[in-house]
Amino acid sequence: MPTRFLLLLCAFGLILGLAACSKPGKSDFPRPIIPASINPGDPIPAPSGEVILTISGNLSVTNVGDSLQLDMPTLERLGLVKYSVMDPYLNKDTAYTGLLMSDLAKVLGVTEPAEVFHFVALDDYQVELTLAQVQRWPILLATRANDEYMSVENSGPTRIIFPYDTHPELNPIRYNDLWIWNIESIKVD
Repeated sequence: MPTRFLLLLCAFGLILGLAACSKPGKSDFPRPIIPASINPGDPIPAPSGEVILTISGNLSVTNVGDSLQLDMPTLERLGLVKYSVMDPYLNKDTAYTGLLMSDLAKVLGVTEPAEVFHFVALDDYQVELTLAQVQRWPILLATRANDEYMSVENSGPTRIIFPYDTHPELNPIRYNDLWIWNIESIKVD
Protein backbone atom coordinates (compact mmCIF):
# COMPACT_ATOMS: atom_id res chain seq x y z
CA MET A 1 0.00 0.00 0.00
CA PRO A 2 2.76 2.59 0.75
CA THR A 3 4.32 1.92 -2.68
CA ARG A 4 1.01 2.65 -4.44
CA PHE A 5 0.61 5.88 -2.46
CA LEU A 6 4.16 6.93 -3.34
CA LEU A 7 3.54 6.23 -7.05
CA LEU A 8 0.32 8.30 -6.99
CA LEU A 9 2.10 11.12 -5.22
CA CYS A 10 4.92 11.08 -7.81
CA ALA A 11 2.42 11.01 -10.69
CA PHE A 12 0.53 13.96 -9.18
CA GLY A 13 3.79 15.89 -8.77
CA LEU A 14 4.75 15.17 -12.38
CA ILE A 15 1.38 16.40 -13.64
CA LEU A 16 1.69 19.62 -11.62
CA GLY A 17 5.23 20.14 -12.87
CA LEU A 18 4.21 19.70 -16.52
CA ALA A 19 1.26 22.05 -16.08
CA ALA A 20 3.53 24.71 -14.59
CA CYS A 21 5.97 24.35 -17.49
CA SER A 22 3.24 24.81 -20.10
CA LYS A 23 2.08 28.20 -18.83
CA PRO A 24 3.81 31.14 -20.44
CA GLY A 25 5.70 33.31 -18.01
CA LYS A 26 7.63 36.56 -18.11
CA SER A 27 10.75 34.69 -19.23
CA ASP A 28 9.15 33.88 -22.60
CA PHE A 29 7.18 37.12 -22.88
CA PRO A 30 6.85 38.39 -25.52
CA ARG A 31 7.22 35.25 -27.60
CA PRO A 32 9.47 35.66 -30.67
CA ILE A 33 7.69 34.64 -33.89
CA ILE A 34 9.93 35.71 -36.79
CA PRO A 35 13.51 36.92 -36.27
CA ALA A 36 14.55 40.21 -37.83
CA SER A 37 16.12 40.07 -41.26
CA ILE A 38 16.72 43.84 -41.16
CA ASN A 39 18.81 44.85 -38.16
CA PRO A 40 20.09 48.14 -36.71
CA GLY A 41 22.54 49.69 -39.16
CA ASP A 42 21.13 47.84 -42.19
CA PRO A 43 19.68 49.85 -45.07
CA ILE A 44 15.89 49.62 -45.29
CA PRO A 45 14.57 49.24 -48.82
CA ALA A 46 12.03 51.64 -50.27
CA PRO A 47 8.53 50.18 -50.25
CA SER A 48 7.50 48.07 -53.22
CA GLY A 49 3.92 47.72 -52.03
CA GLU A 50 1.35 49.97 -50.37
CA VAL A 51 2.91 52.31 -47.81
CA ILE A 52 1.27 51.58 -44.45
CA LEU A 53 3.49 53.70 -42.22
CA THR A 54 5.68 56.78 -42.66
CA ILE A 55 8.26 57.65 -40.02
CA SER A 56 10.07 60.99 -39.92
CA GLY A 57 12.05 63.19 -37.58
CA ASN A 58 15.21 62.36 -35.66
CA LEU A 59 16.17 59.13 -37.48
CA SER A 60 19.49 57.72 -38.59
CA VAL A 61 17.92 55.72 -41.45
CA THR A 62 15.62 56.82 -44.27
CA ASN A 63 14.56 55.32 -47.58
CA VAL A 64 12.42 57.99 -49.30
CA GLY A 65 13.72 61.53 -48.99
CA ASP A 66 14.09 62.39 -45.31
CA SER A 67 11.53 59.82 -44.17
CA LEU A 68 11.25 56.09 -43.74
CA GLN A 69 8.30 54.62 -45.62
CA LEU A 70 7.30 51.06 -44.88
CA ASP A 71 5.07 48.53 -46.57
CA MET A 72 3.83 45.55 -44.54
CA PRO A 73 6.48 43.02 -45.72
CA THR A 74 9.32 45.42 -44.92
CA LEU A 75 7.86 46.37 -41.53
CA GLU A 76 7.57 42.70 -40.59
CA ARG A 77 11.18 42.04 -41.68
CA LEU A 78 12.15 44.08 -38.60
CA GLY A 79 11.18 41.04 -36.47
CA LEU A 80 7.88 39.87 -34.99
CA VAL A 81 6.83 38.92 -31.48
CA LYS A 82 3.47 37.88 -30.11
CA TYR A 83 1.57 38.23 -26.86
CA SER A 84 -1.99 38.06 -25.61
CA VAL A 85 -3.64 40.80 -23.62
CA MET A 86 -7.10 41.70 -22.40
CA ASP A 87 -7.93 44.35 -25.00
CA PRO A 88 -9.82 47.13 -23.18
CA TYR A 89 -11.69 48.13 -26.35
CA LEU A 90 -12.66 44.65 -27.55
CA ASN A 91 -13.21 43.54 -23.93
CA LYS A 92 -11.66 40.14 -24.62
CA ASP A 93 -8.30 38.39 -24.68
CA THR A 94 -6.63 38.99 -28.02
CA ALA A 95 -3.31 37.65 -29.32
CA TYR A 96 -1.39 40.44 -31.05
CA THR A 97 1.63 40.03 -33.31
CA GLY A 98 3.93 42.85 -34.29
CA LEU A 99 7.16 44.69 -33.69
CA LEU A 100 8.31 45.85 -30.28
CA MET A 101 8.60 49.62 -30.24
CA SER A 102 11.98 49.25 -28.49
CA ASP A 103 13.25 47.21 -31.47
CA LEU A 104 11.87 49.78 -33.90
CA ALA A 105 13.69 52.53 -31.98
CA LYS A 106 16.96 50.59 -32.36
CA VAL A 107 16.48 50.08 -36.10
CA LEU A 108 15.64 53.76 -36.53
CA GLY A 109 18.77 54.71 -34.59
CA VAL A 110 16.69 56.70 -32.09
CA THR A 111 18.81 57.94 -29.22
CA GLU A 112 18.83 60.96 -26.97
CA PRO A 113 18.19 63.83 -27.48
CA ALA A 114 15.14 62.28 -29.19
CA GLU A 115 12.53 61.85 -26.49
CA VAL A 116 9.12 61.39 -28.05
CA PHE A 117 7.34 59.22 -30.62
CA HIS A 118 4.42 61.25 -31.95
CA PHE A 119 1.76 58.99 -33.53
CA VAL A 120 -0.93 60.21 -35.92
CA ALA A 121 -3.89 58.05 -36.93
CA LEU A 122 -5.86 58.18 -40.17
CA ASP A 123 -8.60 60.16 -38.37
CA ASP A 124 -5.94 62.62 -37.04
CA TYR A 125 -6.10 61.21 -33.47
CA GLN A 126 -2.66 61.80 -31.95
CA VAL A 127 -0.73 60.39 -28.99
CA GLU A 128 2.84 60.50 -27.75
CA LEU A 129 5.02 57.85 -26.17
CA THR A 130 8.35 58.72 -24.64
CA LEU A 131 11.56 56.93 -25.49
CA ALA A 132 11.75 55.95 -21.80
CA GLN A 133 8.33 54.25 -21.99
CA VAL A 134 9.27 52.42 -25.18
CA GLN A 135 12.49 51.17 -23.57
CA ARG A 136 10.82 50.20 -20.27
CA TRP A 137 7.88 48.07 -21.45
CA PRO A 138 7.30 45.68 -24.36
CA ILE A 139 4.92 48.05 -26.16
CA LEU A 140 3.83 46.48 -29.42
CA LEU A 141 3.32 48.06 -32.82
CA ALA A 142 0.84 45.35 -33.82
CA THR A 143 0.21 44.26 -37.40
CA ARG A 144 -2.00 41.24 -36.64
CA ALA A 145 -4.76 40.30 -34.22
CA ASN A 146 -5.37 36.61 -33.59
CA ASP A 147 -3.00 35.80 -36.48
CA GLU A 148 -4.98 37.87 -39.01
CA TYR A 149 -3.82 41.12 -40.58
CA MET A 150 -5.93 44.02 -39.34
CA SER A 151 -7.83 45.97 -41.97
CA VAL A 152 -8.52 49.68 -41.54
CA GLU A 153 -12.07 48.70 -40.52
CA ASN A 154 -10.57 46.49 -37.78
CA SER A 155 -8.12 49.02 -36.30
CA GLY A 156 -5.30 48.29 -38.73
CA PRO A 157 -3.02 48.19 -40.45
CA THR A 158 -1.03 48.99 -37.28
CA ARG A 159 -1.91 49.82 -33.71
CA ILE A 160 -0.22 50.23 -30.33
CA ILE A 161 -0.75 47.55 -27.67
CA PHE A 162 0.25 47.75 -24.01
CA PRO A 163 1.08 44.54 -22.06
CA TYR A 164 -1.40 45.11 -19.21
CA ASP A 165 -1.59 41.44 -18.24
CA THR A 166 2.13 41.06 -17.48
CA HIS A 167 2.89 44.58 -16.29
CA PRO A 168 0.34 45.61 -13.65
CA GLU A 169 2.08 48.97 -13.17
CA LEU A 170 0.59 49.93 -16.56
CA ASN A 171 -2.62 51.39 -15.22
CA PRO A 172 -5.40 51.18 -17.84
CA ILE A 173 -6.91 54.44 -16.58
CA ARG A 174 -3.68 56.21 -17.53
CA TYR A 175 -2.71 54.27 -20.66
CA ASN A 176 -5.98 53.35 -22.44
CA ASP A 177 -5.97 56.65 -24.34
CA LEU A 178 -2.56 55.73 -25.80
CA TRP A 179 -3.95 52.62 -27.54
CA ILE A 180 -3.88 54.31 -30.94
CA TRP A 181 -4.95 52.42 -34.05
CA ASN A 182 -5.06 53.10 -37.78
CA ILE A 183 -1.58 54.61 -37.40
CA GLU A 184 -0.59 56.60 -40.48
CA SER A 185 2.65 58.19 -39.32
CA ILE A 186 5.18 58.48 -36.50
CA LYS A 187 7.42 61.49 -35.94
CA VAL A 188 10.44 61.10 -33.71
CA ASP A 189 11.32 64.33 -31.83
